Amino acid sequence: MPDTITAALLTLSPGDGRVEACNTAAAQLLGLAPDDVRGVSWKKVLQTDRDTRSALEQVLRSTRPVHLPPFLLQPAAGTELAVAGMYLAGAAATASASLLLWPAFSDDAVRFENPPAGGDVLAVLGVDRIRMSAGPQAVDELMRAIRHNLVQIMRPADGLSDVSGTSLVLVLRSLDTQGAKDVCRAMLSHLHRALRKSGSVGAPARLRVGLAAVAPGRPLLGALLAADRAMQQARVSWASQQVRIEDAADFLYLVGDAVVGGGIFGGRGDVSAQRAVQSRAPAVSPDMPPPIQPMERDIEGYVTDNMEGAVDQALFLARVDLPVAIIGPAGTGKMYVARVLHEATGAAADMLVQLDCREFRGRKQAEAAIARELSRARGRTLVFKSPHLMNADAQRKLARQISSRTLADVSPPRALAQVKFVALFPQPLPRLIRKGELTEALASVFAGFPINVPPIKDRKQAVLRWAHKILGQEGVRRDRDMKGFTPDAEQAMLIYDWPGNISEMRQCIRDAMDKTDKNWLTPVDLGLFEGIDPEGSSFVPESVPFLAGAQAADSPSDTYTPTTLESLDVALGQAVAGMLELDALKPIGTWLDDELVFAVFERYRGDLPKSGEFLHTKPRNIGRWMPKIEQREEERNNSALWQTPRRLLREWVRESPQLDESPMLLLQGKLLAHIEEQAGGLSSARRATILGVSTPTYLKRLKEMSGA
Repeated sequence: MPDTITAALLTLSPGDGRVEACNTAAAQLLGLAPDDVRGVSWKKVLQTDRDTRSALEQVLRSTRPVHLPPFLLQPAAGTELAVAGMYLAGAAATASASLLLWPAFSDDAVRFENPPAGGDVLAVLGVDRIRMSAGPQAVDELMRAIRHNLVQIMRPADGLSDVSGTSLVLVLRSLDTQGAKDVCRAMLSHLHRALRKSGSVGAPARLRVGLAAVAPGRPLLGALLAADRAMQQARVSWASQQVRIEDAADFLYLVGDAVVGGGIFGGRGDVSAQRAVQSRAPAVSPDMPPPIQPMERDIEGYVTDNMEGAVDQALFLARVDLPVAIIGPAGTGKMYVARVLHEATGAAADMLVQLDCREFRGRKQAEAAIARELSRARGRTLVFKSPHLMNADAQRKLARQISSRTLADVSPPRALAQVKFVALFPQPLPRLIRKGELTEALASVFAGFPINVPPIKDRKQAVLRWAHKILGQEGVRRDRDMKGFTPDAEQAMLIYDWPGNISEMRQCIRDAMDKTDKNWLTPVDLGLFEGIDPEGSSFVPESVPFLAGAQAADSPSDTYTPTTLESLDVALGQAVAGMLELDALKPIGTWLDDELVFAVFERYRGDLPKSGEFLHTKPRNIGRWMPKIEQREEERNNSALWQTPRRLLREWVRESPQLDESPMLLLQGKLLAHIEEQAGGLSSARRATILGVSTPTYLKRLKEMSGA
């Protein structure tokens, strides 16, 4: 065989596997002189890892031609490269065998505008079950259409390669493999819906994804090979897995299929055929619009949502001269129910007065604010938000004034007439009493006919209407004509439990709109993936037997539930653990401060003096911090590890009273404890990187924490 061919040819002796001859291309590929190759065992000539050598040993025992899937080769001189090949066994046991190798691509052929780093994931998306009757042009149109649709739903920071055959490479930033799996499931569901609407080439096509983590010290080419092998396994051996994470045994499986595959014809070579189905249906158009559920528009006021009878109960109690407690988790719409009750009394809208008891710093401030409002309360509805957060003496004094309908600290005594009292509580009154947060005196005043507002997870019929209403409002605020959500996004929102209720939904939609410039939202934008089938099929929830459901409904609900601050503390620890596992250090301490400032700014609707008071800092400091906080927003948005701490931190800020200590120092102390517990083996400089401070500052804070 002439030496001018581009493939490398090695002739191997039977039995010991020594190289009898090689062409010039083989010597060049291996980075050796021809004389240094001849007479040497193939194991020394082919510099590969142990698992690859083990698989090649099985190949060289085969008595039939074997196609070798790509593997990583480290030449004696030069960069790593991926090679594929073919093994041709000798005609007899004593005849020499041939090993043909050719470069798949080299390390410098793997180019990225923004190279992946530790903590990123490479995903290889492959398409199979393609009908070839329409010719290569139709296949090319299909792949371009898939890429076009992917661009529409990918996160802005992620990367996407050009089409290579029937595959694409995605770079998923700041995700672990499980997070990347969720993102890819949502992408596949979106693409499969589009393919089913396409013509003959796209309709039967099937997409599979392989994932591999990019880790410090790991060759980028090696991660790409691992992702490709995982995709190939998802195509063949693991057909039920649409998205597959890399496994060390993938190459062994692929080689095993090549050695023993072929069915009845396996003894004399691979024979494959595919019946061509002639069809004149058009190929997938790259301009095909994405599947979007039309958004319900012009929803007046709040959503038509009876809240499982809470609204009807409010309309009835508006005619009764009794203090009313409205009870429900944060963000369920308790203030909406209070407004319904107030409007039903016939009073003007400006006669509803809110007293946010979270803002009272101490007994005197609470009593002074309450006395001021009670003195001018005639004809008004007074709504006390979270009165259980007030000082106990202030609670008892308020209870005496409400129960006696007499204003305190005035002479002569003055009656409180024509006043409607409403209190908003996050939990049932008996539970707040047992926790020592609510006095029995104040609880007894409001305990007559409480209105219970269920969480939104129990009001599934209203979830999408709330989502459409919020999306429309936020679109107007940003001057964007939002079209709606994809079917997968609506499905994920219906299944998600929304622990932060409507407040969390609003923040989730805001964050999603900040991440994308599209006029519609996907599950990837929302960060919700429950119930999504990668094949694009509708989710069918598992049925629950009637008796099991009834028994669950009757089960006692008064069990221990952690506070939001306790849940946030756990989430910070999990974020540190996940970051250490990926070996990708991030300035979590800086992010924690950033999100705290943002959450407080949101709570006080941009009021700098009030925000500064809550943060225990001067208002001008917040204005000075904001530009850098906004610069880091994209980095925080793209970190999957940070999304749960972010949600819990915002929830904690919404419900937290004024603190005697700086909330920044409080949360930084909790994070510092997790860093010391989990990353104690790292250097001080690396631990300081996690906290987002200099090494001297880190050591100073550590010393302060130890002495406390």
